[in-house]
Amino acid sequence: MALLTAAAGFAQKREMYIHHPNGEVDTIPVENVAKITFGNAGSTDIPDDPQQLTMVDMGLSVKWASCNMGAAKPEEYGNFYAYGEIESKSEYTLQNYKWINQDWLDYGDEQYDEWERYYKLGATITGTPYDVAHMKLGDKWRMPTQTEWIELINNCTFTWEAIGSVSGIRATSKVNGNSIFFPAAGNYVDDKHTHDGSGCFLWTATEYIQDDISKEVRNYRANLDSKNHSADGYDYPEVGFNVRAVYGDVPVMQPVQNVAEEVDLGLSVKWADRNVGAKGSSSAGDFYCWGEVLPKQYYHTYNSVYYDPWNDTFTNIGQNIGGTQYDAATAVLGEGWRIPTKAEWEELINNCEWTADSYGFTVKGPNGNSIYLRACGQGTYKGLPRESYCTGYYLTSNLREENNKDNGMIYGVMFSRGGGNKLEQPVIKDWLSRAGGLQIRAVKANN
Repeated sequence: MALLTAAAGFAQKREMYIHHPNGEVDTIPVENVAKITFGNAGSTDIPDDPQQLTMVDMGLSVKWASCNMGAAKPEEYGNFYAYGEIESKSEYTLQNYKWINQDWLDYGDEQYDEWERYYKLGATITGTPYDVAHMKLGDKWRMPTQTEWIELINNCTFTWEAIGSVSGIRATSKVNGNSIFFPAAGNYVDDKHTHDGSGCFLWTATEYIQDDISKEVRNYRANLDSKNHSADGYDYPEVGFNVRAVYGDVPVMQPVQNVAEEVDLGLSVKWADRNVGAKGSSSAGDFYCWGEVLPKQYYHTYNSVYYDPWNDTFTNIGQNIGGTQYDAATAVLGEGWRIPTKAEWEELINNCEWTADSYGFTVKGPNGNSIYLRACGQGTYKGLPRESYCTGYYLTSNLREENNKDNGMIYGVMFSRGGGNKLEQPVIKDWLSRAGGLQIRAVKANN
């Protein structure tokens, strides 16, 4: 990095000297320098300076940036980004998309459906490591969700105009009269810059959710032009769109509260009569990742809340999450309830009588009381189990002791199916992924 120094003088103009390794010196009048930024060599991104970014209050739930990511002025196009990427590119293809399924590249459509071309990144990426605005600007800057885009559209009037030679659309708040300008930057498909000067295409941070996730992967985008203003359209993630940042807290969904009855089996803790999220004692509950308190539509490493995709590691939230803010049983059932430890599961396995039927186990404690544990399968990248006869998977509160490379393995309980599709006795496994969706049977301390 070049050394930057400034010459001091009383009545003289200030100058900046750039000293090169070969001994040569460049002299630049300080009055000719607006600002100095540093970036990675070869990067196509214009460095984003949060100190230079104007925050515009539109009278809505979040404040909006005055210009696109990578732009210094409202009329500048800024950078284009594929969904979930944080660097711009010269081409936006399926093959160079960061979150493409590498196995699909190797084996193609013969082994994978079209939707499996991509690693799906979650229902929303706002405020996550996949959010270019948050990663570049920090603090509470982030990509707007579809809901926040719709809020802007519904509460603004739109006027097609130009700033200098740049056409675009101005959104003026119906709430307080403030406005922001969106340049008609178009978009990038492969190496082609399309709709330049005729439309604005900007990513939302929201995934297009379908009832059947085995359909193609899309993500919602905002489309603004002289006639249309909407955030209902969706597109493939590898396409290059602009991003307009917002400033505000990340929206937080609260767990749906549920109830369970305590069952005393004559052990060190009382066990719930049903799985977390279940309607009854013999039905499946919701599926949870280790450390997460909300169920999801699908489960894998890339949509794990605590996964850092840039360093391939998980955030350290402790070795035992029982009763903490990371415990779904506590969040859903209330204080006192928690995910059982590995030791408490071992006590249940070793000190109770397990009787299997086609769908699960009746577990009778030393005192004669019993609970039923259904074999519910697990939530995976392909969604929730669809089979009638599943293997059983249950969470413990314990991370595996050995800190493997990504700290991603947990202790869990599994009862698999053997010959004749019969359930085998439960065992503790130390290789289950914390990113998989498993059932939870909560426990509570004896009074």
